[in-house]
Amino acid sequence: MSRAPMPRPGRPPARWRALVALLLGAILLVTACSSGGGDKKKTDNAAATAGSDQPGAPGSSNAPGAGGDPAQVTVTPADKATGVDVGQAVSVAVGDGDKLESVKVTNARNEDVDGKLDADGKTWKPAVPFTYGSKYTVTAVASNKIGPTTATTTFTTVTNDKKITASFSPEDGATVGVGQPISLTFNAPVKDKAAVEKALSVTATPAVQGAWHWFGSQRVDYRPKDYWKAGTSIKVDLNLRGVDAGNGAKFEQFKSFTVKISSTKTVSVVDVDTKTMKVYKNDALVKTIPVTTGEVPKYATWGGIMVVQEKYTKTRMNSQTVGLGKEYDIPDVPSAVRITSSGTFVHGNYWADPAKFGSENTSHGCISMTPDNAKWFYDNAATPGDVVQVVNAKEKTVAADNGYGDWNLSWDQWTAGSASKG
Repeated sequence: MSRAPMPRPGRPPARWRALVALLLGAILLVTACSSGGGDKKKTDNAAATAGSDQPGAPGSSNAPGAGGDPAQVTVTPADKATGVDVGQAVSVAVGDGDKLESVKVTNARNEDVDGKLDADGKTWKPAVPFTYGSKYTVTAVASNKIGPTTATTTFTTVTNDKKITASFSPEDGATVGVGQPISLTFNAPVKDKAAVEKALSVTATPAVQGAWHWFGSQRVDYRPKDYWKAGTSIKVDLNLRGVDAGNGAKFEQFKSFTVKISSTKTVSVVDVDTKTMKVYKNDALVKTIPVTTGEVPKYATWGGIMVVQEKYTKTRMNSQTVGLGKEYDIPDVPSAVRITSSGTFVHGNYWADPAKFGSENTSHGCISMTPDNAKWFYDNAATPGDVVQVVNAKEKTVAADNGYGDWNLSWDQWTAGSASKG
């Protein structure tokens, strides 16, 4: 019996070789797939890092076309500055190539402060000087190709411990006669009159030639060359806030007021010789009134031009109040119209003989008439600012600062009293 041949050592059967080859191929395929997945994950991580960190990557501050440095903006006064002068402007500086877009200033109540940039585009000025001892906030915006930059600062103005103020006549909105000057009285002496006068403005419609005149250091009046034209409108601006009076005191006022001149020019002329008062309306004579004026020589009535200051339906007249001792003390004097600060009145007289009016001068310097005539004068010719002129007087001309005797100065004398001299 023959035996089957034996396999050669070290060489597996053919079917085994085929199985091994098949298994080896599967292993290689799995290994190749695993290697491919690992490489893709590594690539994704590298792209994310470049986007956030690498120079020149999209979204980076160094990316081409991003614009460089942000806009620069600097405000003066500096943030938290104190003691800032009320007349100081706000300065804003921006970087080269940057553009100033806006400046806004608000007060402590968060209200916008009226003001505007100068033509240089760098200086913001308030329309009205800042208020003393107040806090303000400045918001300035500048921009360039990167975008806007906002600077916000706050500052506080200086306090005004030594104040000076002006009272004025006539009152705001008053209607007055053609002889009424604009009169300001200060509560302390003014040393720098030119600075104060420069801060005062009078605008008349129709326009007039007018000027200020100082009476001492605490009063200044404004009048035109001739009486105001009937119907004139006047606006007075007291742009005084921050102005130094020259004595260490500064003004706080920034105020405007308006005055209207009566539509009727009313001038009453008292003749001491004829003992009459002639009342003119728009230069036409409307009434002649018999009067008595001051007894000569001791009580002679002032001469010149006087202006109605105030009036009372009744008042008490006591000689001691005007330095005449115990000459008289009369209650309930009717229709009393003051025309000088020193005590000259036009008034009704119920205690004198009616025959004296028009025939004798028996008063202590006032101009008096019957109660009925005084009532007519009071109602028709005694608006504050109406003119009373005394002619043929035996006394000197009333002083220009005694009430509103302004018109007794010539125009040259008047303008010589101005601190600005035009």
